[in-house]
Amino acid sequence: MKNLTIEIKWALIYTLMSITWALLGKLFGFYTEHIAYNPLFNTLIILPSVIVYTLAIREKKLRFYNGQMTYRQGMISGLFLTLFVTILGPVYPWFTQLISPDLFERSIAFAVSSGAMTADEASRQLNLKTFIVQGFLAGPVFGTIYTAIIAAFLRSRHHGFVKNQG
Repeated sequence: MKNLTIEIKWALIYTLMSITWALLGKLFGFYTEHIAYNPLFNTLIILPSVIVYTLAIREKKLRFYNGQMTYRQGMISGLFLTLFVTILGPVYPWFTQLISPDLFERSIAFAVSSGAMTADEASRQLNLKTFIVQGFLAGPVFGTIYTAIIAAFLRSRHHGFVKNQG
């Protein structure tokens, strides 16, 4: 487990970031008066997510691999990070439910009143259990995509040419 301390640390940081994101959602009214913008707000979490993943894989490269990391090593690190982030994933919806206990009722009411869903569809899709399940499904997918791209950019490049001596 000592080899994974960086990934565990950054998974905890990711979880704190998601809690902060939930607090921002509450503060700016995305769970109440601006609920129409809640899906957009939730989508924007991609930006800090990519930053956290980048910093995590970068730290792994610099501190664990002494500045020289292959694409494979970056992928493995990012996939472990994704595993830990996914395990901690339910913290975000549970915390959101804690700070905004009527969020799902408001979301259902908005979805029905805007004509996006029937009451039955909204009740089935907009609840804590579904939110947690979607996180368990989407977390590994997005984490793998982030990891694949970030590892490609952060891998060490070995140039096989020699400077002209002459």
